[in-house]
Amino acid sequence: MTQYSIGKPARRKSVYGHNTGTTAEDVYVCPANCTAEVTYILVANGGGSTNDVTIQWYVAADAYTSQFLNDKSLGGGGGYHEFADIDLVLQPGDKIQVEPGSAGHIDTILTVTETFVPIG
Repeated sequence: MTQYSIGKPARRKSVYGHNTGTTAEDVYVCPANCTAEVTYILVANGGGSTNDVTIQWYVAADAYTSQFLNDKSLGGGGGYHEFADIDLVLQPGDKIQVEPGSAGHIDTILTVTETFVPIG
């Protein structure tokens, strides 16, 4: 268990995204009645051409989008960027989004621990 899930039911899981267009993809959305601790993000270019990518954290409570990786150039055929020591705590409705600069083949892997937060 992580420091945010002491004594509460939690589940750890990995999710993936696969974006071939140029619109922001919701790779992960924190569910209702949970907090989510994001501990790993990998974004990789599986296409043949160099592509720029932006990773965003949408904060639902403030309707605010933070672009914490903006227009990062990923080389074609295997370029990637990794956040191995990241520690983001998301609240219900918060999202991690990935947006390529051009159409191609962008894959995302994210590891998260969801902790149930009962209401009442």
